[in-house]
Amino acid sequence: MEDVQTVVSAVVTPSLEACHMQAKNRKRTRRDSHKAKETAGFAVNHHAVNGNGVNLAACRANKIGDRKSRSVYGRGLPKKGGAGGKGTWGRLGDEISNTICLDDHDPNYDSEEQDEITYKTLKPVWTDDEVEDTVTPILREYLETTDAVEAIVALSGLNIDGKKHLVIVCLLTTAMEMRNEFRELASELIKAFVTPKYLLTDERTANWKEQAKRKFESPFLTQQNVADGLVSLGQALLELIVDTPDATDVLGKFVARAVADKATGMSVLHEISALDTAFADECVKEARCCLTQQHKIKHIWGVVGANQPLDVLKSKMTILLKEYLSSGDSEEAMRCVRDLDVPHFSHELVYETVVMAIEDSTERASNMLVHLLKRFSDTTVVTVDQITEGFNRVYTEMPDIAIDVPNAYFYLERIVNKCYDLKVIDMKLKIKAPNRSRKRFVSEGDGGRLKNYFDDRYYDMV
Repeated sequence: MEDVQTVVSAVVTPSLEACHMQAKNRKRTRRDSHKAKETAGFAVNHHAVNGNGVNLAACRANKIGDRKSRSVYGRGLPKKGGAGGKGTWGRLGDEISNTICLDDHDPNYDSEEQDEITYKTLKPVWTDDEVEDTVTPILREYLETTDAVEAIVALSGLNIDGKKHLVIVCLLTTAMEMRNEFRELASELIKAFVTPKYLLTDERTANWKEQAKRKFESPFLTQQNVADGLVSLGQALLELIVDTPDATDVLGKFVARAVADKATGMSVLHEISALDTAFADECVKEARCCLTQQHKIKHIWGVVGANQPLDVLKSKMTILLKEYLSSGDSEEAMRCVRDLDVPHFSHELVYETVVMAIEDSTERASNMLVHLLKRFSDTTVVTVDQITEGFNRVYTEMPDIAIDVPNAYFYLERIVNKCYDLKVIDMKLKIKAPNRSRKRFVSEGDGGRLKNYFDDRYYDMV
């Protein structure tokens, strides 16, 4: 009888334990660990079961919050010796160690045990390409706005302490590809670079404390930085000539202007000569030639653009129109207008053109000057607004013009009609043209008969 009970208990006990484990597995379902399921599947495939036929991996994978290793090959000890994870007590013996807790969220953290910590600012070193990509947009903006103080403030905030000569390289490389007006701005900026900052007028520093603080600030560049930049350009003349054929002469003028402005010393000429190249020798020769003409060094780039006096601009426009009447070359006239580079003052050119057509009073001059206005309008060398403003100025000053040219109103209306036919002006501007009667009585005994001075198809004179 006892043997039968032993056999029954041996058979029933494993099945009860299996049922109990299945019930616990149904209550505990893991929802966030796919790795545990894969491990469990691996263990099942390899028959990782205990002596009672229970799957060990599946049993350990379903224990939520258990910090024991879920690996089927482990000994079931806590991870990382009890020091892994939030809320653990740490390894055995950590409570008596002298290790200082550096985490202020640690319950054992004590701020008094910490030594004084000093933080150092680390500035990464920029490469030459990074400096060029960052500096060039700032310099181009200066050439558009001509605000030297803003450019210096923007460049001072960059980490280019060891490569400041690249600012000169980028500035002159950009200016060489532009007109003389922008080259003049580049020379002025080089002078501002070596000027102490408290001498630069800046309306944004109205506070006297800020002005006093700036008084001790050194210039953005030193003379050696400028010299290094000019020498670097001397080494790259072979590449600069590809984009700027006269790069040797242009660089020589930049060097001469920098020496005259005391932005660098005369030693830069010897440094460029030491390069021992034909282009460098031409550059130095041009610089020495410019330095011998001290009375012209300040205007080495000429007086161009809006920097010219109004009288000079007016005289150049008058000469331009007279040359056009002599040659009849409208393309050359438009090229000269572009070289003047005063689009905001083009209304003066329109005014001079109309007045010259009135004063000349010949059909040939009238037709040629109207054709020139048509070319200006079609090619947008002169904008519509400038043309309108020029005609309005003529309309306003017609009483004074009529004193010198008695038939000025007749000639004006003839020009206005031709411009309207060619669509140079619109109907609104045509209607605004002043009109004074040109009828004159021959004598008191002619019975009111009027004298016809001109054979004009636009007027009916009887």
